[in-house]
Amino acid sequence: MPDSPDAISVDANLFIEVRDRVYRYRVTGAVTSVGSARDNVVRIRDDSVTQHHLLLTWVDGDFFMRRVGDSPARLNGDAVENYSEELRFGDVIGLGDVRIRLLEGGRVADTAVMLLVHPRVEEDVRPWQVFVSRGTGLTFGEAPATLPLGGVGRSTIENLGRGAQYVVPPAKGGDTLQLNGTDVTRRRVLKDGDVLGLPGYILHVRVLRGEVMEEAENLLWPETLRRFSLPEDA
Repeated sequence: MPDSPDAISVDANLFIEVRDRVYRYRVTGAVTSVGSARDNVVRIRDDSVTQHHLLLTWVDGDFFMRRVGDSPARLNGDAVENYSEELRFGDVIGLGDVRIRLLEGGRVADTAVMLLVHPRVEEDVRPWQVFVSRGTGLTFGEAPATLPLGGVGRSTIENLGRGAQYVVPPAKGGDTLQLNGTDVTRRRVLKDGDVLGLPGYILHVRVLRGEVMEEAENLLWPETLRRFSLPEDA
């Protein structure tokens, strides 16, 4: 039960993608204002976002997006003509150059992340470890990480549904983590086919429909995995 009339009863998050930066905000109140002005609950300092751009409201168990004035917005790529639209988890709101994903928390996602772990040896060496999980928070590095890798500081993959995979680097001062050859210094979008680099390890990333885990043999053959691939996010 919510603690007050202004609290919500679900684990909801906004992942805000501002150019090459990604921020996470956990929604706790029934009204969340979004805009570039300082007095918003979620402040987005970007020229394409108006001072008071939209309101995210929780009403009778559902989320709604309401534009403020004539502030333009898109919902899953389509222009929003009405001032208010009902939202579902997984929806993507576009504000100018900014994308905001409404995502549900919890422990299990409808997507599976598969990591093929290679030691840093010749490329034709067979992967020595395959790790697959539908968990919404996957950690890799020193134990007790869900994927223990000796001698590596702990990093996190957030897996919250289709098109919503993010990698979080180790704590400041930890090991260098690379995404496709570029150092990861803050949360970054993670896509199918990406490559993570760590001292001593290379991790090849696959993002698949969660049903792939229902039968273990689905993970054995490339042609089978292709059937469980997710289309690229719009």
